[in-house]
Amino acid sequence: MLNKLPDAANTSPAAILFVDDEENVLKALRRLFRNEPYEIYLASSGAEGLEILQRNIVDLIISDMRMPEMNGAEFLTQVFMQWPDTIRILLTGYADFQSTVDAVNKGRIYNYCNKPWNDEELKLLVLNALEQKRLREERDRLSAIINLQNKELKELNEHLEEKVEERTEQLKNAMQDLDRANDSLKQQYMDSIRAFSHIIEMRPGIKSGQSKYIAEKALLVARELGMNTKDKKNLLYAALLIQIGKMSLPDSLLAEPFYSMSPVDKYNYFKHAVEGEALLNGLTQLKGASILIRHQYERYDGSGFPNALAKQKIPLGSRILSVVSDYIGYLEGSMTGEVMSVSAAISQLIGRKRIYYDPDIVDAFVKILRDTTTEEVVVELPALEKSWRNSKLFGSPSSSMERPVIEISWLQLKPGMEIESIYFEGKPYIRNCIIDAKTVLNINALRENTGKNPIIKIRVGSK
Repeated sequence: MLNKLPDAANTSPAAILFVDDEENVLKALRRLFRNEPYEIYLASSGAEGLEILQRNIVDLIISDMRMPEMNGAEFLTQVFMQWPDTIRILLTGYADFQSTVDAVNKGRIYNYCNKPWNDEELKLLVLNALEQKRLREERDRLSAIINLQNKELKELNEHLEEKVEERTEQLKNAMQDLDRANDSLKQQYMDSIRAFSHIIEMRPGIKSGQSKYIAEKALLVARELGMNTKDKKNLLYAALLIQIGKMSLPDSLLAEPFYSMSPVDKYNYFKHAVEGEALLNGLTQLKGASILIRHQYERYDGSGFPNALAKQKIPLGSRILSVVSDYIGYLEGSMTGEVMSVSAAISQLIGRKRIYYDPDIVDAFVKILRDTTTEEVVVELPALEKSWRNSKLFGSPSSSMERPVIEISWLQLKPGMEIESIYFEGKPYIRNCIIDAKTVLNINALRENTGKNPIIKIRVGSK
């Protein structure tokens, strides 16, 4: 008799438990998720939260850290021991760093969110967490199907060829379903990183589009140097999140050109690399990327920050990020205070080989800049290097009837884009047209001649 296969995943609304000793916080959370398709439970203490969990099935818990009698870390640790499949998220303040570390280590939390929270970010965090839980449950269900079918195949009589063929086909289909579930889970994780990269660039003082440009060029250098797939994935994650630590920097420091900073300001600016690593601490899949972010300001001669590493002791990904991000800084003017032409920016890199930069990486990057067109790059990029582009955040067609207009950097300008307007020094240059390669070259030439960056707005989505 065949064993019963596991049922499909439950389609009932997800249940969320909010735990906080402040009544106004619980009310705010209830209001925030009032129109969302979730079943909501509220608890004013860890003990009350455990009682609710005894009586109800809960998919996700959001708990405050600072609570009397039983703090958030202690509460989530007990939840992990009794209900390990429940997703755990911690609400915490900047002053609770050590407690947050304890919650990560003992309570195995999925993520944490700073108080006061951003409503849309918290909603996105909950949505992604529940989706990943659903995918894990589906993956486990499919894995159980495979295990049961393997067991049944062993019990079948060798002479029942027809039965063997039937079970083999079922096994093949189940494995294909499992592969699709795993691919979906990976895509969900990549989408979360892209979304977070976009949120980082919404901070005033952090230029939009730079992380995407750094990621694209860094992957090209990695391919030129023969980097393996795992290291390229870490490099991609690090490039998209390279500016995460800048979110804590004051506006004045973000606006000041690097070469104009005092030694004290430079040190404070460099610290965003270490802050970035700390913010990603505890996220297993981002461990490699966080190390690359930490060492982005190391110098090839050993004079850099924070550990004064030299030459090959600096992670290869960090050496690549240093070259590409500084190149953009020279172009945009954030390094010297004046925008540079491409040739002038390249000269800055070449002049600092073996001092700031790995000479092999500079040579590879300059070769890419001089020999590869944008169109050739898109065609030649392997699947890993192209898949991250397919996101609504980076120019996918809009499903809305109304086509939005967005502002982009001149670095992102490509032939075929539909221009809403381009302005130089407050004066209109072109409006309402599709640009070709010649127009792009003319715009870049005008930028180099004037020393000013254009303001470019394009229409996105299909007509």
